[in-house]
Amino acid sequence: MKLEKSSHKKYVPLNRYEVFFATLIAIFACVCAGLIVVSWLSIQDLERGNCSDAGFFQSDVNTHGYTGTFKIVSGTSFTPTLQNSSSADFKILAFDVEKLVRAYQLVVVVILTLYFNQMVTAEKVKNELVLGFIANNPNPTETLKIDVNSIQVTGNISKLFCLTECSPPAELCADGVTCISEDFFCDGVLNCPDGSDESEKRCAAVCDGKFMLTGSSGFFHSMNYPNPYNENIVCQWIIVVPQGLSIKLNFTSFETQPYADVLSIFEGLGQNKTLRASLSGPNIETIYIFSHEATAQFISDYSENYNGFNATYTAFNASELNNYEKINCTFEEGFCFWIQDLDDDSDWERVQGPTFPVMSGPDFDHTFGNLSGFYISTPIGLGVIEERVRILSLPLVPSDLYCLSFWYFMYGSNVYRLRVSTSDGHGQEKIIFEKEGNYGNNWNYGQVTLNETSDFKVIFDAFKRRGPSDIAVDDIGLTKGKCNEDNYVEPTVRPTVTTTPSVSTDCSVPVELWEPNSTFSSPNFPNNYPNSASCVWYLNAENGKNIQLHFQVFDLENFVDMVEVRDGRGPDSLLLAVYTGKGPLPDVYSTTNQMTVILQTDKTVTEKGFLANFTTGYHLSACTVDEHQCGSGECIPLHNLCDGIPQCEDGSDEAKCMRLLNGSLSTEGLVQARIGKSWHLACADDWSEEISDSVCQLLGLGDANTSSPVLFTGDGPFPKKICYISLIFSFCFIPFCFILACGKHLVTQNNGTKIVGGSDARREAWPWIVSLHFNLQPVCGASLVSDEWLVTAAHCVYGTHLKPSRWQAVLGLYDQSDVAQPPAAVRDIDRIIINPHYMKETKDSDIALMHLQQKVQYTDYIQPICLPEKHQQFLPGINCSIAGWGDLSSGGTPSNVLQEAVVPLLSNEKCQQQMSKYNITENMVCAGYDMGGIDSCQGDSGGPLTSEDGDKWFLVGVTSFGEGCARPQRPGVYARVTMFVDWIKNIIY
Repeated sequence: MKLEKSSHKKYVPLNRYEVFFATLIAIFACVCAGLIVVSWLSIQDLERGNCSDAGFFQSDVNTHGYTGTFKIVSGTSFTPTLQNSSSADFKILAFDVEKLVRAYQLVVVVILTLYFNQMVTAEKVKNELVLGFIANNPNPTETLKIDVNSIQVTGNISKLFCLTECSPPAELCADGVTCISEDFFCDGVLNCPDGSDESEKRCAAVCDGKFMLTGSSGFFHSMNYPNPYNENIVCQWIIVVPQGLSIKLNFTSFETQPYADVLSIFEGLGQNKTLRASLSGPNIETIYIFSHEATAQFISDYSENYNGFNATYTAFNASELNNYEKINCTFEEGFCFWIQDLDDDSDWERVQGPTFPVMSGPDFDHTFGNLSGFYISTPIGLGVIEERVRILSLPLVPSDLYCLSFWYFMYGSNVYRLRVSTSDGHGQEKIIFEKEGNYGNNWNYGQVTLNETSDFKVIFDAFKRRGPSDIAVDDIGLTKGKCNEDNYVEPTVRPTVTTTPSVSTDCSVPVELWEPNSTFSSPNFPNNYPNSASCVWYLNAENGKNIQLHFQVFDLENFVDMVEVRDGRGPDSLLLAVYTGKGPLPDVYSTTNQMTVILQTDKTVTEKGFLANFTTGYHLSACTVDEHQCGSGECIPLHNLCDGIPQCEDGSDEAKCMRLLNGSLSTEGLVQARIGKSWHLACADDWSEEISDSVCQLLGLGDANTSSPVLFTGDGPFPKKICYISLIFSFCFIPFCFILACGKHLVTQNNGTKIVGGSDARREAWPWIVSLHFNLQPVCGASLVSDEWLVTAAHCVYGTHLKPSRWQAVLGLYDQSDVAQPPAAVRDIDRIIINPHYMKETKDSDIALMHLQQKVQYTDYIQPICLPEKHQQFLPGINCSIAGWGDLSSGGTPSNVLQEAVVPLLSNEKCQQQMSKYNITENMVCAGYDMGGIDSCQGDSGGPLTSEDGDKWFLVGVTSFGEGCARPQRPGVYARVTMFVDWIKNIIY
């Protein structure tokens, strides 16, 4: 039997070194695997995701490279070889480059990309380029001249790289690498290495397709010129003329929205340019830029597009101007060659007509002596800080003696100092003329002999105090030789307040006048009337006759001293006219056999006054029986009434063109339409609800409630629902158009607690409130009641209503510093109507209407307030809202930001008890707290007192007057709007 033998093998354990190396190998294998995975994922992420937005460039596997730039200073030319290029744009570009480099000493920027098949440093590349350019350019005057110091080599290009992404507000240049601020694009300065920030394709103005204007002359214009430009546009032009020359800008026409659509002219380019002029409104002015580079920028807002402008520029050599050309200026075409100082507190302003306020500054220029001429003035307005304004001449060449002459206007109780100096080449100034104080309400002549031995400048400085202290200058001239001292009379400082103690100011006892004793005059005529005068004349005629009043001479202190003419006897008769300033004036006609004339003067300045006479007769009028008399006294033929074309300044010829048969504003009756001389019944076979709504709207009654057809057998003619060519039957119905609802807040309203004691309103809280500006200064408030009519206080416009063009309405405004910024809209006023029952002394019927020259478009920030119904009640105790930009405290400073507050209504009986100094009439409504603290104040006048009824806000009152501001038991008093609804609707509808 076979036996098997088994054997056992001995086990030997691993030593510690073997374990250590095995572990190390395992860790190394894991790390390698991890690096491979991470690298693969990174490459996939780069290829698939990271470059997806910006894009990427690829080069060959064995290459790397750089981008670089250098400048060709001169030597470029257009050669026939360039014509072999397939691109027409390339040929045009080459030709333009030749012109730019030759004529304007510009440079050509060359962009290059360099690739290498082995690693080379950027510094090595730059050095080789420098050596190569020098070696290959032995005679730089005959070949290309390259600025070797401009060579730059940047941006390593790897096998795979992404385009740079820029963080806002930076933007990427066309090279895909460089980021620059978005403000650097299209500013006339090359900031991108490839120059793409100033490319014509990117920067061409949307207005006229131009950007870089490089000829010795050229032009640019607003969008669509001569038709209205678009809203919300920005256009910029770069003007470059040969070095050593300056730029003259002229405008063949200029008309933009005042303060809102502005053309700004800058000296220089880029971020260091200097603003030299801002033009808006109807402004044709010559601008001089004393640099060979300029920037022009036009910005329009979202509303009211005008016809724009057409500008031309020419290059001129300022060094060729003689001393007389540098100095002589009447300011009729601009500031001539005078330069505003950039280091003073403000700027001289070029002004036409009177300044505001009226207590200082001239009414007209010296050159023409009327409202058509221009002069320069310190910044017009009351002034809240002391400030110095300065203009300088160009450097003058010394010669023999010169006579510097000028006219200056320094008038008012607060006027300060005018100084004329010379400055040498080292900036050392020498005072050659100086005046302080009040020199009267007239232009004064000034002269001084110049005797300088080195180049010098002439400087005009005016120092303005707080309050009314305007100083004006006009007709600066330079003549050769010494000034003539023989005929020069040095003006003397006049007393601040003019007094005439020898003339009695007590003329308040009425003077009764009958024909033939029909001539009368202001006290002391033809000498100046007294201050603080209040005079009354009653003109009388026989029963059945009326009166014609004629002013032979009229000269009163403008806007301050007034003559009222009233239709009837006494100060409570209907107001016919208010006159101020200088004549001639139109004749005034009464409708009764009596007329009242009232003269009221203030405490300061006096003038010659007036001389008047009157006649009496039957049906005296400036117009015949076949004519309609406008509010201004002008006569138009009756056949022009209601023809759709306004011919009266007050619009009265188109005001009452529809009525009900009973001739009133009742709510039912047969409809009649006026066509020329006659009233016609309006009938139609298919009378519809839409037609009824339209008729009710034209009557100012809102939508129709019900309407019924009526069989009428009376006399015609009847206008039909279609339009006829014949003027006699030209009336046709206009379909009713939907209008945005009135009195709607478009944001949620949270009422504050304080206007004195008020809080900042929300920006969209009161879209119907309007800021009224007179001569560019905010003075009162108003309320928008339609797309072309405002309601304000009569005392705001009293005396200035004859000059509506000096008023402007700013709608949609929140902050007074943002008048020129959207969403604010500025409108000129072309008509002002004071309620005929207004009495200045008693403040009764303190309400007026203002008409916008152009209708306004409704927005979130501009909406009309609802007019209440005549019998709508607003009971004592209900809370009403007030808003405005008036003083924050009695005698304090006005607010820039719109303020709002809530005040309760008071009964007239309680108001009379608390305001016992005044007669509180049924035409007034009062609001306020017994403890005071919250109230309207100076500057809020004319603004709205409103109440919410249902989902609409109604105009309850118009801010009128008070005793101080926010005093205990001294409520604010407002004109009660329900008492004037018929009057308002008769005019605006």
